[in-house]
Amino acid sequence: MKGILNQMGFTEDRIWLKWISASEGKLFADTVTKMTEDLRKMGPNPMKQLWNA
Repeated sequence: MKGILNQMGFTEDRIWLKWISASEGKLFADTVTKMTEDLRKMGPNPMKQLWNA
């Protein structure tokens, strides 16, 4: 999956795939918070320019 997304212009560090059980609410919340922080630090996806063209 990462290979296909990479070919589409998405860098590996922008793609997150985590298996989290429904009973792991805290882990889910912590993962989403970390993912959001990391993505904000990276800034907009360079592919956004192509989508808006």
